[in-house]
Amino acid sequence: MTYPGTWGDPDDSEHIPTQAELDAEDLAELERSSRDADLAARYPRRPEDPGPPPTALTRDALICWYVAALAALACIVYGFATLGAAVDRLADRLEPQMAEVHQIDGTRTAESMAAFWPPALIAGWLVAIAITYPLLIAIGRHHSRNVRSIYAAVCILTVMFVPLISDLLFDYPEVPSVFRVAAWVSVAGLLLSVLMTFRGSVGGWLPASTRLKPSKVFRNPR
Repeated sequence: MTYPGTWGDPDDSEHIPTQAELDAEDLAELERSSRDADLAARYPRRPEDPGPPPTALTRDALICWYVAALAALACIVYGFATLGAAVDRLADRLEPQMAEVHQIDGTRTAESMAAFWPPALIAGWLVAIAITYPLLIAIGRHHSRNVRSIYAAVCILTVMFVPLISDLLFDYPEVPSVFRVAAWVSVAGLLLSVLMTFRGSVGGWLPASTRLKPSKVFRNPR
């Protein structure tokens, strides 16, 4: 028969731990785990060097973005340069449709909508293009899969609105057709840029999804 002896005595190989000793061991292990978790959170491991970003991200996606941005910039400059004419064209286009609604003044409503939408759409297009560049650069700089997802989402939203902009601002006989073509070139460039960021070489280089504060994305965009 064995009896409880001194807890932790290495010479007592037949010692049977009491329940109090087992509870104390569990508490000590919990304390060590908590302390280790605290230290890990306070002093995280340095990230391993993933190596240089693949060319699909640093070259191909960037070239596609430049094509999209240049095509969009041509349309934006033309849109701002002929903003007054664009407002008049859109007002003339909307007035017959507004006239069918008897509860409102069709002419005034058409003029009000035409005065708002062209500058709003052109400015929004410019802002969207300006936002996508630092996001694309941040994918490689921050080695982040989440930033790639944000970049893809912003590009897709932009692509959804460009056909509307092309229709409302450039789909008129007096507007050179080159700007309608440029708008679609911008759409194709953005889509190709997104596809380049989802190539296998980029997916293998990026880590698992992690949280990243938005303020870090736009810090040091170059």
